[in-house]
Amino acid sequence: MTRQETRGRWLCDGRWINGVCTHDARVHELREDGTAGDEPLFLPAPLDLHVHGGGGADVMQGDAALRTVLQTHAAHGTAGMLATSVTAPFEAIEDFLSSVARVGRELDAEHVAQEPGSRACAHLLGVHLEGPFINPDKLGAQPDYPAALDLPRLESWFKTGLVKVITYAPELDEDLQVLALCKRYDVRAQLGHTLCSWATAAAAMAQGAGVTHLYNAMSPVLHRDGGAAVAALAFASHAEIITDGIHVDRAAFEAARRAIEGLYSITDATAAAGMPDGQYQLGSLSIDKIGHRVVLPDGTLAGSCLTQQRSMQVLRGWGLNWEQIAGLSSSVPAQWLQRSDYGCIAPGARACWLEIDKDEPRALWLDGQRQTLKPLP
Repeated sequence: MTRQETRGRWLCDGRWINGVCTHDARVHELREDGTAGDEPLFLPAPLDLHVHGGGGADVMQGDAALRTVLQTHAAHGTAGMLATSVTAPFEAIEDFLSSVARVGRELDAEHVAQEPGSRACAHLLGVHLEGPFINPDKLGAQPDYPAALDLPRLESWFKTGLVKVITYAPELDEDLQVLALCKRYDVRAQLGHTLCSWATAAAAMAQGAGVTHLYNAMSPVLHRDGGAAVAALAFASHAEIITDGIHVDRAAFEAARRAIEGLYSITDATAAAGMPDGQYQLGSLSIDKIGHRVVLPDGTLAGSCLTQQRSMQVLRGWGLNWEQIAGLSSSVPAQWLQRSDYGCIAPGARACWLEIDKDEPRALWLDGQRQTLKPLP
């Protein structure tokens, strides 16, 4: 790819730089020249560490479906994502891992300049295993396939090198063996779909565990005998939170933002993301999109139809500035994954930015190539 220069206002290390970025697929130089006109703002591009689907497809439906999900989320502002499983039989999880491996290899082989007008894919950063080692009494909208802890099986999945995050219930792991295995294979452990006590959660957090979709599908915040959620507010270094304004309201979000330095936003998107109202699949479950909600037949929230654009609209409505939004959507998740090539605009980093014009996300730059975002409905 030929080097080019792009002018704008760049968010770099928490401050705005007016100037020119020299880049190809990576940043080579960011030169401040002090001029300021009508140039757009550029933020480090969003990463989403919890994505089940989008564009009518579920990541566990095979290779073509996974590509559809990656294309859908790129078209709505996500530069990189973790394909996220639901609780399922072991064989289905292993088929999913094989699919991610194949698609990842194909995308690496295709990583040449995109043809103008072609549909870009968000970068496939790996896998988030949500289950199957979760509490059967706190499934939320997970399919009914929870499993007793099987460390040899879990290690076989970690050995693929694909798994970057696992959500599990710590009450299934009294000896902290999951955490030891995660450290061995450099996988981020997160507590979720759990009914554990705050003390059990705190012990896992002391060993580095994060939190999956804070407040949702976990033992709650109580002033006595609280559970995982209150432990997160007291002890967690990192936690993900769904920023659709439905799963968590503003007051709970602000409490989390004050308490947890490493709070970051996720979509928890299902196949319904980027799609009209209707019926879709979440693993083996049938779900319905109704407006901005995705629900099971009994009305239980079942993931979301959230995109980055909609998330940012919600956060702007809650009074956050673009610097704060960039931290939640990009720099903190990059840090949690230990990816120094994302989450910043600096020499050596990937040329992946979100372009903001007239206070709205307008385009996603993926490895130096601009793609206009789809408009919000």
